[in-house]
Amino acid sequence: MVARVALKGCRPIFSRGLPYNRKRDNEMIKERQLAAEQRGVLRENNTISQSTTIETPAGRLVLRNFCSPSFVESLRADCGLRAFARLPEREHQLLVNIARRPDSALTLAHTLSGEIVGEVTLAPADAWWAGLDQVYEGAVQVSSRWRRLGIARQLLAFALHVDVLEEIIILAMGLSWHWDMEGLGLTPYRYRQLIAQLFANYGFSEYLTSEPNIRMDPANIMLARIGSHVDQQRINHFLDRLLSSQTLPGL
Repeated sequence: MVARVALKGCRPIFSRGLPYNRKRDNEMIKERQLAAEQRGVLRENNTISQSTTIETPAGRLVLRNFCSPSFVESLRADCGLRAFARLPEREHQLLVNIARRPDSALTLAHTLSGEIVGEVTLAPADAWWAGLDQVYEGAVQVSSRWRRLGIARQLLAFALHVDVLEEIIILAMGLSWHWDMEGLGLTPYRYRQLIAQLFANYGFSEYLTSEPNIRMDPANIMLARIGSHVDQQRINHFLDRLLSSQTLPGL
């Protein structure tokens, strides 16, 4: 899946090579909010929200897809949900905003007491992909207090088990400044490898790209899942866009 991929801890840990940049982070938050305002197919079929429960060594969790704004507002964010908005309160508001959009999809993992401990979001891809039909960006995040329990795998499996997703292309952009490498004791490239392995289980493949965020760090990774009902013309347009550039010669 963004998504912008992160399995975050309770404190903000940033890439060793890329210091914290408030302007960049605020721009990325705005991108996700603005992208969610574009039209898409995710809600055109009146998709009904579904839920299931999973058992973990840390306790029972509820997984729910296509979460409504009122439902998200009734929950609260765990302290570890800060990969994209840096503060749990801002992260919670971002999730509410995504849930309000008719063209986005939000899948949450929450405790029985109402704490959000994991998320998978799908929203139309940002402006760099403008002109491509039905290209979405996915993001996954799991709180540090609930990591190493297989929650990310179960969240992705639940979120992607929807027929309408076969009509779209989903991007998962692994950006190193969201990664808790120090907390997990991993190098950037080992973290990158784990992300690739995780998403490969759900039909994602790695692609080379000139997309500006991916180019900011060699450890960053672009993954994409092309739905089985996406026609060849749309696939070709997507592949052409991957390596398009106004600044790199020959692209």
